[in-house]
Amino acid sequence: MTETGKVTTINKMALNDLTLKQNGGAGYYMAIEGVMPYNTGDGPLNIDTLCNKEAFELKDVVQCEPLEYEDQYVPTKYGIIFKEKIMISPTDTTNAAINIKLLKGGAEFSTIEEQKPRYFKVEVLDNGKCIYAVNGYDQITISHFNIRCNNGLPEALEEGMEPNTEIKHNYVIQALFDLHEWPECKT
Repeated sequence: MTETGKVTTINKMALNDLTLKQNGGAGYYMAIEGVMPYNTGDGPLNIDTLCNKEAFELKDVVQCEPLEYEDQYVPTKYGIIFKEKIMISPTDTTNAAINIKLLKGGAEFSTIEEQKPRYFKVEVLDNGKCIYAVNGYDQITISHFNIRCNNGLPEALEEGMEPNTEIKHNYVIQALFDLHEWPECKT
Protein backbone atom coordinates (compact mmCIF):
# COMPACT_ATOMS: atom_id res chain seq x y z
CA MET A 1 0.00 0.00 0.00
CA THR A 2 1.35 3.41 -0.99
CA GLU A 3 -0.01 6.71 0.34
CA THR A 4 0.85 10.04 -1.24
CA GLY A 5 -1.15 13.04 -0.08
CA LYS A 6 -4.78 12.04 -0.24
CA VAL A 7 -4.23 9.17 -2.69
CA THR A 8 -3.86 5.57 -1.54
CA THR A 9 -2.59 2.98 -4.02
CA ILE A 10 -3.00 -0.67 -3.14
CA ASN A 11 -0.90 -3.01 -5.27
CA LYS A 12 -2.51 -6.36 -4.66
CA MET A 13 -4.67 -8.89 -6.49
CA ALA A 14 -6.98 -9.71 -3.56
CA LEU A 15 -8.25 -7.10 -1.15
CA ASN A 16 -10.25 -8.00 1.94
CA ASP A 17 -11.93 -5.88 4.60
CA LEU A 18 -11.23 -2.44 3.09
CA THR A 19 -12.70 0.16 5.45
CA LEU A 20 -12.98 3.77 4.34
CA LYS A 21 -13.02 6.50 6.96
CA GLN A 22 -15.94 8.93 7.06
CA ASN A 23 -15.12 12.12 5.22
CA GLY A 24 -18.09 14.37 5.87
CA GLY A 25 -20.27 12.89 3.15
CA ALA A 26 -17.89 13.89 0.35
CA GLY A 27 -17.59 10.28 -0.79
CA TYR A 28 -14.71 8.43 -2.40
CA TYR A 29 -13.52 7.73 -5.90
CA MET A 30 -12.06 4.25 -6.30
CA ALA A 31 -10.32 3.11 -9.47
CA ILE A 32 -9.75 -0.60 -10.01
CA GLU A 33 -7.38 -1.26 -12.88
CA GLY A 34 -6.42 -4.56 -14.37
CA VAL A 35 -3.65 -4.82 -16.92
CA MET A 36 -3.67 -8.17 -18.64
CA PRO A 37 -0.74 -9.61 -20.64
CA TYR A 38 -1.00 -8.92 -24.38
CA ASN A 39 -1.32 -12.63 -25.16
CA THR A 40 -4.40 -13.07 -22.93
CA GLY A 41 -7.48 -14.20 -24.84
CA ASP A 42 -10.99 -12.81 -24.45
CA GLY A 43 -12.93 -13.97 -21.43
CA PRO A 44 -14.95 -12.86 -18.43
CA LEU A 45 -13.58 -10.67 -15.66
CA ASN A 46 -15.30 -11.11 -12.31
CA ILE A 47 -15.12 -8.53 -9.54
CA ASP A 48 -17.03 -9.51 -6.42
CA THR A 49 -17.91 -6.75 -3.98
CA LEU A 50 -19.83 -6.83 -0.73
CA CYS A 51 -21.14 -3.52 0.54
CA ASN A 52 -23.74 -2.50 3.12
CA LYS A 53 -25.09 0.32 0.87
CA GLU A 54 -27.32 -0.25 -2.16
CA ALA A 55 -25.97 2.88 -3.90
CA PHE A 56 -22.52 1.27 -4.35
CA GLU A 57 -21.78 0.61 -8.01
CA LEU A 58 -18.83 0.07 -10.33
CA LYS A 59 -18.72 1.82 -13.72
CA ASP A 60 -16.68 0.57 -16.64
CA VAL A 61 -14.24 3.23 -17.85
CA VAL A 62 -13.00 2.74 -21.37
CA GLN A 63 -9.36 3.74 -21.67
CA CYS A 64 -8.04 5.64 -24.64
CA GLU A 65 -4.74 5.22 -26.40
CA PRO A 66 -1.90 6.98 -24.56
CA LEU A 67 -1.15 10.50 -25.71
CA GLU A 68 2.54 11.28 -25.74
CA TYR A 69 3.71 14.84 -25.39
CA GLU A 70 7.40 15.47 -25.75
CA ASP A 71 9.22 18.77 -25.61
CA GLN A 72 12.65 20.07 -24.75
CA TYR A 73 12.85 22.24 -21.66
CA VAL A 74 15.61 24.26 -20.06
CA PRO A 75 15.09 24.65 -16.30
CA THR A 76 14.66 28.27 -15.20
CA LYS A 77 16.78 29.89 -12.53
CA TYR A 78 13.90 29.10 -10.15
CA GLY A 79 14.24 25.35 -10.85
CA ILE A 80 11.08 25.02 -12.97
CA ILE A 81 11.62 22.32 -15.58
CA PHE A 82 8.23 22.87 -17.25
CA LYS A 83 4.81 24.32 -16.53
CA GLU A 84 1.87 23.29 -18.74
CA LYS A 85 -1.86 23.98 -18.61
CA ILE A 86 -4.05 20.86 -18.62
CA MET A 87 -6.86 21.04 -21.20
CA ILE A 88 -9.85 18.73 -20.72
CA SER A 89 -13.52 18.42 -21.63
CA PRO A 90 -15.59 21.24 -20.09
CA THR A 91 -18.53 18.89 -19.48
CA ASP A 92 -16.98 15.58 -18.40
CA THR A 93 -14.75 14.76 -15.44
CA THR A 94 -11.54 13.13 -16.72
CA ASN A 95 -9.51 10.42 -15.03
CA ALA A 96 -5.89 10.44 -16.19
CA ALA A 97 -2.62 8.66 -15.52
CA ILE A 98 0.41 10.84 -16.21
CA ASN A 99 3.98 9.58 -16.62
CA ILE A 100 6.80 12.14 -16.65
CA LYS A 101 10.29 10.97 -17.60
CA LEU A 102 13.41 13.12 -17.73
CA LEU A 103 15.71 12.25 -20.63
CA LYS A 104 19.07 13.50 -21.79
CA GLY A 105 19.58 13.50 -25.55
CA GLY A 106 16.61 11.13 -25.85
CA ALA A 107 18.21 8.56 -23.54
CA GLU A 108 17.20 7.56 -20.02
CA PHE A 109 19.63 8.70 -17.31
CA SER A 110 20.19 5.13 -16.14
CA THR A 111 21.68 4.25 -19.54
CA ILE A 112 24.17 7.15 -19.57
CA GLU A 113 27.55 6.39 -18.01
CA GLU A 114 28.42 8.50 -14.94
CA GLN A 115 25.01 10.24 -15.03
CA LYS A 116 23.51 10.64 -11.56
CA PRO A 117 19.75 10.28 -11.09
CA ARG A 118 17.92 13.63 -11.13
CA TYR A 119 15.67 14.33 -8.15
CA PHE A 120 12.63 16.41 -9.09
CA LYS A 121 9.10 17.23 -8.00
CA VAL A 122 5.80 17.32 -9.91
CA GLU A 123 2.92 19.48 -8.73
CA VAL A 124 -0.65 19.76 -9.94
CA LEU A 125 -2.04 23.24 -9.35
CA ASP A 126 -5.68 24.33 -9.44
CA ASN A 127 -6.16 28.10 -9.68
CA GLY A 128 -2.56 28.53 -8.53
CA LYS A 129 -2.96 26.36 -5.41
CA CYS A 130 -1.03 23.07 -5.15
CA ILE A 131 -3.56 20.23 -4.83
CA TYR A 132 -1.19 17.31 -5.39
CA ALA A 133 2.59 16.90 -5.25
CA VAL A 134 4.94 13.96 -5.61
CA ASN A 135 8.71 13.72 -5.97
CA GLY A 136 11.13 11.11 -7.22
CA TYR A 137 14.18 10.30 -9.33
CA ASP A 138 14.23 10.53 -13.17
CA GLN A 139 10.60 9.43 -13.64
CA ILE A 140 7.33 10.10 -11.82
CA THR A 141 3.95 8.50 -12.46
CA ILE A 142 0.70 10.02 -11.24
CA SER A 143 -1.89 7.27 -11.43
CA HIS A 144 -5.66 7.82 -11.63
CA PHE A 145 -5.75 11.58 -11.17
CA ASN A 146 -9.35 12.84 -11.23
CA ILE A 147 -9.59 16.13 -13.18
CA ARG A 148 -12.95 17.75 -12.45
CA CYS A 149 -15.01 19.46 -15.15
CA ASN A 150 -16.11 23.10 -15.14
CA ASN A 151 -19.68 22.58 -16.30
CA GLY A 152 -22.02 24.98 -14.45
CA LEU A 153 -19.40 26.30 -12.04
CA PRO A 154 -18.98 30.04 -11.38
CA GLU A 155 -15.82 31.81 -12.59
CA ALA A 156 -14.95 33.08 -9.10
CA LEU A 157 -16.39 33.43 -5.61
CA GLU A 158 -18.96 36.19 -5.43
CA GLU A 159 -20.35 38.06 -2.47
CA GLY A 160 -22.73 35.91 -0.42
CA MET A 161 -21.24 32.55 -1.58
CA GLU A 162 -19.91 30.03 0.90
CA PRO A 163 -16.09 30.24 1.15
CA ASN A 164 -15.68 26.59 0.12
CA THR A 165 -17.91 26.86 -2.98
CA GLU A 166 -16.39 25.04 -5.96
CA ILE A 167 -15.37 27.42 -8.75
CA LYS A 168 -14.08 26.80 -12.28
CA HIS A 169 -10.88 24.78 -12.31
CA ASN A 170 -7.69 25.93 -14.01
CA TYR A 171 -5.32 22.98 -13.82
CA VAL A 172 -1.59 23.36 -14.40
CA ILE A 173 1.08 20.67 -14.06
CA GLN A 174 4.64 21.67 -13.32
CA ALA A 175 7.90 19.89 -12.68
CA LEU A 176 10.74 21.51 -10.79
CA PHE A 177 14.11 21.01 -9.20
CA ASP A 178 14.63 22.39 -5.70
CA LEU A 179 18.13 21.54 -4.64
CA HIS A 180 17.92 23.69 -1.49
CA GLU A 181 15.18 21.66 0.19
CA TRP A 182 15.68 18.15 -1.18
CA PRO A 183 18.55 15.74 -0.52
CA GLU A 184 21.45 15.36 -2.92
CA CYS A 185 20.99 12.76 -5.61
CA LYS A 186 22.73 9.51 -4.77
CA THR A 187 23.72 6.78 -7.19
